[in-house]
Amino acid sequence: MEPEIEDYASGEEQPYSDEQVSEEVDRYRRIVLSACSSLGNLQPVTKAVRSGCFGGEGRPIHCVSGTNMEYVPKDDCLSSLKDIKRYIQMDEQGDGKWVLQWLGEWQVLERDIIPIFTLCVKRLLPSQSPNATDEDREHILKIVTMCVELFVFLTWNMKTESPEVKMRFTQILQMYKRMFAKNEVIFGLLSIAVMHLRKGHNTEREAMLVKGVLYVFRNILAIPDPLISPTSKNMSGLEVHDKLLAILDTELAVDFFMTLLSSADDRRFKDLRPILVDVIYYMFYRVPVSALFDKHGAWFEHSDLKRGGRHPTFGGVYAVSTGEGTIMPVFNAREVLRPFANLFKKPDKIRLPKVEPECPVDYAWRSVDPDAIPILRRIAAVFIESCFNPFIIAMFDDLKTATSIVNDTVPRLLYIAGYFIDVSLANTEIDLGCTCAVVQTQIFGQVMRFTSTYMELKEWSSLEPAMYCIQQILLALSKMCGTKLDSLSENVLSNLFYDGDALDLFVKLCRVYRPTKMRRQCLEQIARLADTFLNTLKAYAESKSGMYIKKKIKRSAKKKALNDASQPSVSDEPVAANGDMGEDETKEPSVPDSDGELEDSGNEGGVSSDDENIDTEQMVERSFDFARFENAFAVNEVAKSFTNLLAPPSAMEYVYPMLYRIAITCQRPFLFFKKRTMDRLLLMFNDELNFPHRVEMLDLVCWIFRQYMVVMDVPDLCKYYKAEGLNNKLAVECVLAFLKNTRFGTSVKPVITRHVVNLLPSNKDTSKNEDDADVGQITEDSNQLAAVPPVPVANDTLEDMDDDFDLDQYFNF
Repeated sequence: MEPEIEDYASGEEQPYSDEQVSEEVDRYRRIVLSACSSLGNLQPVTKAVRSGCFGGEGRPIHCVSGTNMEYVPKDDCLSSLKDIKRYIQMDEQGDGKWVLQWLGEWQVLERDIIPIFTLCVKRLLPSQSPNATDEDREHILKIVTMCVELFVFLTWNMKTESPEVKMRFTQILQMYKRMFAKNEVIFGLLSIAVMHLRKGHNTEREAMLVKGVLYVFRNILAIPDPLISPTSKNMSGLEVHDKLLAILDTELAVDFFMTLLSSADDRRFKDLRPILVDVIYYMFYRVPVSALFDKHGAWFEHSDLKRGGRHPTFGGVYAVSTGEGTIMPVFNAREVLRPFANLFKKPDKIRLPKVEPECPVDYAWRSVDPDAIPILRRIAAVFIESCFNPFIIAMFDDLKTATSIVNDTVPRLLYIAGYFIDVSLANTEIDLGCTCAVVQTQIFGQVMRFTSTYMELKEWSSLEPAMYCIQQILLALSKMCGTKLDSLSENVLSNLFYDGDALDLFVKLCRVYRPTKMRRQCLEQIARLADTFLNTLKAYAESKSGMYIKKKIKRSAKKKALNDASQPSVSDEPVAANGDMGEDETKEPSVPDSDGELEDSGNEGGVSSDDENIDTEQMVERSFDFARFENAFAVNEVAKSFTNLLAPPSAMEYVYPMLYRIAITCQRPFLFFKKRTMDRLLLMFNDELNFPHRVEMLDLVCWIFRQYMVVMDVPDLCKYYKAEGLNNKLAVECVLAFLKNTRFGTSVKPVITRHVVNLLPSNKDTSKNEDDADVGQITEDSNQLAAVPPVPVANDTLEDMDDDFDLDQYFNF
């Protein structure tokens, strides 16, 4: 029914019906198809082919004519290319990307645009067309420029689009990658870029053309291959990335990239640096460092746990109750756990982020073609030895003036820096000085600030590569100790560990994990960084006779006045490392300058009451105790976070040292006495699991469970430690039977026992009373039960921490 005139007069836009929309789409589709059909076509070209040699007097013996099909562009080819570009730009305003989809379905890139590009590049080169006029070259250059622009449009990633659009374009982009993985196409793109970069100065259009060529290389390298299992057969044709790398190496495109990277400090290439970051990142896309050196990690297996037979304590028999009044005798650990395998085999439900964040770095490792490993290894060695230092310095200089670091470039730069430091550490033939730029104090300070900023902004996907970079820098600094770069390592480590705020940052990183907001891989990286940092700090502290740190603290004005009045003769100078106060111990207090504080000149007015109440920040220097600093990691947040990696077990070589530090070194096993945490520890009893440090981990878990059972048997202790019971009674009884007949968990003296102690309230009045017994003092009354109380630890989450949060209680402040 036709709409009435009143409906149009109202000014409201009338909705289109499905038939009208379909007709409009078909009409638009025909317009785009008409432009694509006007580009050119295949035409037969007849050539005379000699099949014999010339005889006497120059007479040919035999000649035949051959017919080949060659692509011939039409006269209005340039206009058609411009029309297609305009249609794509119009399509960008919508959500469906229908023009790009139609071009992929019609295979316009393979059948028209690439043949036009390769043909025009040959005509543009002086060696191929020496008789071409300047006017012809200008026309051909316009066609080449338009083809490069269309390459950029067609190969651009769809990560910002909807999932439906991504799914539709996945196969199209992978098809485009196969089209570009050809020698003539790579040669054409490289020839255009080199031809213009040879000039001392480029026009704006020429500079944009070179930039567009690099965008094309970046885009085709960024197209991911389908993830295929290494055991799959007849699927190798789908993996194009390694083939593309081989062609780039053959056509000297890799050498072209290395030249640009080594000249990154040139002002001409400033705009190309972010693109080069992506190019070098995607060349090693989804390739772990271990794959370059065939160092695939092997899981640790202990023969004692896999060996059948009776328990090492000969004659021991397990007696396990089935829960129905039946006692079942068994003779080894495997048989004990077999009837209850489902109790331990079922892992704790992994809590994934509610919305998976878009990560700028892809950690989905792929299988690498063995023929591509030597190419990647050579590229890595050339980049580290010739390009790493100038490129890293130039990029970090650019970041000093950057308005924002929340983008893909900065996290990928941090990942690249950490990745190639990792490669240099794995390859003993590479000199450590080739990567010394990133371990300098200035650049390392920038990396630390980026990490702190990402944590404050809760940019978890960007925080992960930043932590990876810091971890590799610390490993490199540790390896530099005792070498010709020992002075550099000493300088950087001394500045790092002297800054109390930097030490606080590592503690906060261990407390920041939130399962519903962060990826599990981020927690694994936190574990790696924490283990590397603590090992480096411990080695550095042990190498020094005395270690001091600088910390910013807030002092109340009233408290400062009281301290000054009570100690008028104490100098504000920091205490020397040897503990002496200096030569003149009776030195008068230093007179404050006139910058912000009042000089003591007999002014009766003094400062106003408002100024007296203002808190002031002051930098202080105090001695550092590593053993006390470790207590900062022995908190509920760290224990809860690291036990998340037990279900299923991952990064255990870094998780075990932290759990050992919390439970045994800091003597706080009660931090694990929570239901969810103990459920995760139960998984360690599963005999079918294999992971590094399995025996050590089982010994630690048994040590924790032995004290957990003591606490659960005594209601007062259970209430005091806020221990939570387990619902799985069969698993608990199975563990009890295992603990009665094993020596695991007995090598370390327990912290929580049934010794009788007095528990005093932790208020100020009782703490000042000298007549009262000390906390933890053993009494003679055997009817009372208590335990050594834990060290007070703040239980606030990181979101609740304000800017005043510090770790002064773990330093000698």
